[in-house]
This record gives sequence, structure tokens and C-alpha cells, in this order.
Amino acid sequence: MKIVADENILFVEDYFQGDILRKPGRSIVQHDLIDADILLIRSVTKVNSALLSNTSVKFVGSVTAGFDHVDVDWLNKAGIQWSITKGSNAIAVVEYVICVIAALQKMHFLMQKKPRAAVIGVGNIGAHVAEKLKILGFEVVLCDPFREDIVTTPFEELVDLDFISLHTPLTTQGAYPTYHLIQRDFLSRQKKDCVLLNAGRGEVICFDDLKLYGQSLLWCLDVWEKEPYIDLEILKLAVIATPHIAGYSVQSKYRGIEMIYQAALREKMIIPHANVAPVYPTQTISFEYTKTHWRDVVLRIFDPMMTSQHMKKTVVENADAFDYLRKTFPARHEFAYVQLQDLILSEDDRSLLKNLGFFLKSK
Repeated sequence: MKIVADENILFVEDYFQGDILRKPGRSIVQHDLIDADILLIRSVTKVNSALLSNTSVKFVGSVTAGFDHVDVDWLNKAGIQWSITKGSNAIAVVEYVICVIAALQKMHFLMQKKPRAAVIGVGNIGAHVAEKLKILGFEVVLCDPFREDIVTTPFEELVDLDFISLHTPLTTQGAYPTYHLIQRDFLSRQKKDCVLLNAGRGEVICFDDLKLYGQSLLWCLDVWEKEPYIDLEILKLAVIATPHIAGYSVQSKYRGIEMIYQAALREKMIIPHANVAPVYPTQTISFEYTKTHWRDVVLRIFDPMMTSQHMKKTVVENADAFDYLRKTFPARHEFAYVQLQDLILSEDDRSLLKNLGFFLKSK
């Protein structure tokens, strides 16, 4: 059994046995796969006939929620099994959004009594983002033409917003393509200091139009057009800029490779590995009995402003640094796996943190 795996996928050796070749995802080529049985990738590897023709690959596992980087029609015709990890990083992305809001409020943005938010793309992640926004006191409108089971607002009617969170897949065809969905008309009708957060797909925003018509907005960008060679002007102007790491948590990385392992088992590509028994690690944070606000709690776990400052300095000095920042980013722990010690909270903040996903002991 030969397995070719992106070098940045963690825990592969814990779940898969055989001859494992590790390579940078962007550097995987057809020659690497001539005698391979399994290919394990992230979104940076484009999977199509050019990569897999005349190889022995029988199973492709992508530790991603989407599959716009995979030619699934060709894989199906070629009889190659494939799997993605939809939902594996949902909690991490939702908590990224919460941390961004906390950071913005520390900078005195989004301080309205009831900010008005739009969630565009109400799938697994978008629906959970909307739920948490309501917990944080936002008025939330939803936009997703494919969700006929819920009340949604047409895209053309999204105005008078304080916060916009993008969670759509990237599509170029069909009745509602999302490629460059956010462009001149949409940007021009948004009010000053509206926050535009994108933790979905970079190409959903037209960056040329963003520079021309969106400069009055506050940009919080985790995904970018033309990664890894991103627009330095956009980078400099963004209030918060992070290197495509919204879905990076310790637990999401375990969850992703575990889901691919289970898919490979179902397809009878591998035999069960008796030693696999995932136990997600935890983190303990002590607050030394100081009175703490909920925002300070989540920012101790992940402060996007610190990541943003580091990214801006690093990428401006070295345009090739984007992939390096992703590779070396220290994955954070999800709220449910963080033990908070010696913490003094108001009752309101204690209740809010519980509703955001923390497990807090009763006083």
C-alpha cells in the first residue's frame, strides 16, 4: 500500500499504514502517483485527469469541507473513490468568527446595541455562525437561494448592515454562481464601517472591485484571491488579515483525518487499524482570579489581531510567505476543549460563554 499525502496533513501516520510519501501539496505531480493507491490532499492540490491519468490511485481523500479543487465528475467516470471532510472544521470556523468579533469590539467596532448582520451562505457553517451571532446580540438576516426551508433575504436586498459574514462554496455555474458574488453593486450599497468577513472562499469577492468600491468597509479576510500570491494592497488595508486558517483547530485536524480514514475503510481501501482511538487533547488556561470579560476569554485562545500583525509584516517582507504562515500556524483549541481556571465572570458573561460552547463548572 503506497500513500501520497500532503505534508501539512497531521496525524496521517496515526491512521494509515504503508509506504507514506509526504510532499508539499502544491508540489504533488503525476509522477509521484504512478504506483500510489491513496492520495491525501488539502485544497491547494488540484485533482483532475492531468494529475491522475495513468496512475494507480484508487482513492482520493481531501481534508477540506469543499471540493472545488477536485474534478469529481472525472473521478466518478474513472472509477476512483473520493471523500471530503464536510463539517470537520465547522466549529473552528464559527469560533474564528466569534474571535474576530471580540477583537473588533475591543477596537470599539460593532458596539451598536443590536448590530445588524447578514450571513451569506447558510450551510452547516453559516447556520451555526447565525446561531452564535444571535447569542452575541446581533439581529441576523440570512441569504441563501438554495435554502427554501428557512426565511431568507434576497441578495439584492442586503443593505443597512453592520456585519457581513461569507460562508458560500465557490461555484462558477448554475443559477446562483458565487464567483465574484461580492462586487461593485453590492459593495457600493453598503454603509460606512460595515464589517465584511470572508472565511469561505477567496474568489467569492472581486478584489479589484473591493479596492475601488469597498474602501469604506472594514475588511476581515481569511481567504484571498489567487492564493498564495495575495494582493499586498488588500493585505495592508484589511483591518484583520489571516492566512486561510479559520478552520485550523487541533480538534478539526484530528476530525478531518479520522473522517478520511473512515471513508477509506468503507471503500475497503484499507484494513482497520486497531490502535486508532482518537482522544482529543485539551488546553488549560488560568486567569489568576482576575475579573474577566467574555471577549478576553476568547482572545486568550485566539487573537486574530496578533495573527494579522504578524502576517502583514511577514508577507510584505516576503511575498512567498503565505504558505509558510499556513504551515507553521499553531492550531488553536476549540472552546469545548479549553479548561478555564481561576476565572471571575459576571453571570451574564458566564451564561454567554456556555452558550458559545465552553464547559464551565457551576459556581
